[in-house]
Amino acid sequence: MDYNRITDEEELNKLLSNSDNFDERKKIRARIKDVREQHQKEWEAKRESRQKEAQDLIKEKHRQADLDKQRKLDAFQKQAATHHEAKHLDMAEQHLREKHRLADEEKKKRMEEYQSREAVHKDSKHLEVSEKVFQERIKQADILKQKTLEGYDRAAGKDISQTSTSKTETSSDGRTTTTTRRLETVTKVGGANKPAGKGAMNAFKQMDAKNNPTNTAGGGNKALMRSPSAIKTMLLEWCKAMTREYVDTIAIENFSSSWNNGLAFCALIHHFYPESFDFKSLDPKQRRKNFELAFDTAEKYADIAPLLDVEDMIRMEKPDWKCVFTYVQSFYRKLHDHEMNKAK
Repeated sequence: MDYNRITDEEELNKLLSNSDNFDERKKIRARIKDVREQHQKEWEAKRESRQKEAQDLIKEKHRQADLDKQRKLDAFQKQAATHHEAKHLDMAEQHLREKHRLADEEKKKRMEEYQSREAVHKDSKHLEVSEKVFQERIKQADILKQKTLEGYDRAAGKDISQTSTSKTETSSDGRTTTTTRRLETVTKVGGANKPAGKGAMNAFKQMDAKNNPTNTAGGGNKALMRSPSAIKTMLLEWCKAMTREYVDTIAIENFSSSWNNGLAFCALIHHFYPESFDFKSLDPKQRRKNFELAFDTAEKYADIAPLLDVEDMIRMEKPDWKCVFTYVQSFYRKLHDHEMNKAK
């Protein structure tokens, strides 16, 4: 399919959501980037055109004012040539000079007002565009996060319901807008309602119970129960065990700052697919490259969906541990039975 003919970003996002092909998704993402850049260029061109028109209008008004001033001056000089009373001529000349002085002051004042309005207009437009982009990114992140949690909650056998609220505040000058969004998901397990904030962790808990179903004690079968903190610790230890050969480069101590440059993700997927890329060539300072390499490789080789957004990970020195935990949990689910894992 020729994506270059599509100029609607919303349509491209729908195609991206519906596509499972790795190469097709990369093409769609590249086209979305091109469309955004094209829209930005078009907006800049329109803004410059409006600015030029405003400047031309001001110049034309100044030219007309100078012509009017010259006509009045010529009329005065013509009248003065035929006037015989020197006193009256002197008073008229002073009156005309005073008018010229006032006209120059008015001209200067209008120029200062125009320049001030132009500066405010430019800043407000820039802030408006930035605010729209930021709100759109928040919206997309909320949707992706909700889909991820719903998927894990369904895997844990839960019924899902969702409510959302939004609040918009606009300042008195009308130039800035702040929007606050809150998503609340409620799940049902065995007829009782519980907040879904730990849905991903509960899914991992059931997944681990499936791999380690029972523990015999006192002659009877008793289900192996683990607390959320024990599950988190177990997954962290699994990550350390899978990346022992990379201890000279990475140190996995938590689910936040230990993953902020992308090398931990690269090491984890490289352990299972060492032929996919050269780990030793990676640079911890090239964070964007590391995140993109890890997410793309995991999706291509292990069919692990890229639940984390590269832009969000780059902005944060300490990523949200719950988001990282949820994504790493998908590594465990997909690769727990991998032959490289069994070797450990």
